[in-house]
Amino acid sequence: MTIKAVVYGVGAMNSIATRLLLDKGVEIVGAISRSESKVGNDLGEVTGIGRSLDVVISNDPHEVFERTRPDVAVIAVNSYMTDAVEQLRACAEHGVNAVTLSEEALYPWQTSPEITRELDEIAKRTGATLTGTGHQDTYWVNIVALMMGTAHRIDSVTGHASWNVDDYGPEVAGDQQVGKTVEEFDEWLASAERPPTFGRNVLDALVADTGLTVKSVTTNTRPDIAETSMFSQALQREILPGQVIGFTDIDEIVTTEGPVFNFEMSGRVYGAGDGDINEWEIKGEPDLVLSNGTVPTQVTTCTQLVNRVPDVIAAPAGFVTVEKLPRLRYRTFPLHTYLGR
Repeated sequence: MTIKAVVYGVGAMNSIATRLLLDKGVEIVGAISRSESKVGNDLGEVTGIGRSLDVVISNDPHEVFERTRPDVAVIAVNSYMTDAVEQLRACAEHGVNAVTLSEEALYPWQTSPEITRELDEIAKRTGATLTGTGHQDTYWVNIVALMMGTAHRIDSVTGHASWNVDDYGPEVAGDQQVGKTVEEFDEWLASAERPPTFGRNVLDALVADTGLTVKSVTTNTRPDIAETSMFSQALQREILPGQVIGFTDIDEIVTTEGPVFNFEMSGRVYGAGDGDINEWEIKGEPDLVLSNGTVPTQVTTCTQLVNRVPDVIAAPAGFVTVEKLPRLRYRTFPLHTYLGR
């Protein structure tokens, strides 16, 4: 039977994902958005598909789930578990499988344990699976884990990555403090509300995949500053020289067994000549290097979101992180044909 999906969040990322889902034979039966300008409109028109999909965007997830009884919700709304818990709880309570682009949801057991435990318990009770995925699924976790499998001994694993804030819409740009002064950034960074870094979740997933034990965790963060005036497409405003265009996190996990994991990740508004990068180096026996060149991060975020749908539907109930799922695969045929294989 055809997979029935609800698109949860109708912004830049799910506009791409909507087309990809349709291309892979998924029936989109509902759409949810908080934006007043989008509610009441047809999903096809809002996402630029070029035709009506006869799916009216709603702001009531409970009504949509009760009415449509979907197999999966495809979520692209926000980055952190404190924000994402609302959408994930609604899915879990209705027994709806969910796959989200929330970066922290990639591996939230260490950074938001109470929220994750609550969602895991609800999902197990209702038979739903909750999973975080996105660009980091393969490029920052699984491809690195596979390369680690070619080493005899590992002393350190070091990654460098960057991505363009403007590819992900105004909410992510706000999370990255774009347009703030350095003083405002420093105040935010020093506050108790500062959420976990995306790199921390990536390293937690890699450590969990290897079965190693965390000994210590450190994070250093620096703002990226505009040297000249720059225009942010996500915020539709000019960023003045001296203002923040994003920030860079440098995370490190030292393990009890010896290997040290480092990840430097920058999310900022790009200037001329900037491009996404993904580079990793393993020191040990032997030394290994991975460089993906310029990676189309925006698109690969969405393709992994869509290609994970059969895995999420087939997975056990609960909050299941990506290192416990099968390796990501190219989906040649309609997604429902991969269920039961």
